[in-house]
Amino acid sequence: MEAAAGGEEPQVIEGIDSVGVVGAGTMGSGIAQSLAMAGFQVTLYDVSEEVLDAGEERIQKGLERCEQPRAFSLVRKSTQMRKLGDCDAIIEAAFEDLAVKRELFTQLDRHLDPPKLLATNTSSLSIAKIASATENPDRVAGMHFFNPAAVMRLVEVVRAEHTSEDAIQLALKLARALGKTPIRCKDTPGFVANRVARPFYLAGMRLLEEGRGSPILIDRAMKEVGGFRMGPFELMDLIGLEVNFTITQSIFEQLGKPERLKPRRVQAELVKRGAKGRKNACGFYVYGENPPGTLNGDLEDLVPDMGGRPLAPVEIVREVVGAVIDEAKLAAQEGVAVPPDIDTAMKLGLNWPRGPFEWERELAR
Repeated sequence: MEAAAGGEEPQVIEGIDSVGVVGAGTMGSGIAQSLAMAGFQVTLYDVSEEVLDAGEERIQKGLERCEQPRAFSLVRKSTQMRKLGDCDAIIEAAFEDLAVKRELFTQLDRHLDPPKLLATNTSSLSIAKIASATENPDRVAGMHFFNPAAVMRLVEVVRAEHTSEDAIQLALKLARALGKTPIRCKDTPGFVANRVARPFYLAGMRLLEEGRGSPILIDRAMKEVGGFRMGPFELMDLIGLEVNFTITQSIFEQLGKPERLKPRRVQAELVKRGAKGRKNACGFYVYGENPPGTLNGDLEDLVPDMGGRPLAPVEIVREVVGAVIDEAKLAAQEGVAVPPDIDTAMKLGLNWPRGPFEWERELAR
């Protein structure tokens, strides 16, 4: 590993000098930038020259913003998978499709000799199902980065059924070498952050459907009383209603369709009507030329009693946070992750003011 371009000595990991990144999209280029900033040689692979060029440009601009432009010399790109054979570890950040990832890992397993690490950045797919496409599932682990990968500190390191402890330790060391804070978690739907965050959105929508507050009132309560940077409706609009809905639907189905995680009707209907949030200027709020905080007119049809029996802001926070705490407790009981790591995941991965177990202690006072 070369010296980090920013002047600090990189954290040395025995046996890892070069890392391949599969997928040159937004996430892949962010991971590649993080690796270069830490002093690793990086091979960025994609089947598309156009995508590679765009990824390379994002990396270069990102390094300039971080005042480490010289680190760009550590990055090379390729459309030939065999070039990854020289790497000491691979982080895959390709399209979120199980069939695509399984095919990629079948090939990567052939190009990279064991016991070198093969990590997937999937946010919602089963690590075990991806690993089963390889002859060496013991070296396959999850390394779930959060967007933007070069900035966000959390990495969920996920252990599947056959993942070896050596692979987990290597993934943890690699994450730390990038200046990240890794947490260990089990291979379950949504891992930690995506699963425990579901009630944040679902409880907010439940209150809306029950007439206990408008999106404006609920968002304001979560920010002004709860200390969150964004309320659930603002955040769903930022993420994309259809993206958020798909994640909720996937976790709901994979966990056996528990009633507490069932997608809410109001979101399903808005998605059916084409509302995607900020990306098309229409979500729970409408954007563009409309004044900030203008609600989508469709909500009057979907929720006739919107805000008819409003809760006090402090009660809104208790309802939403209470649902999050309950889900976090279930995740801990199921062995998904230990409570301190769950708190860390929610604070670093989603920028929450407190983790759910910290909230529980706060509310008990």
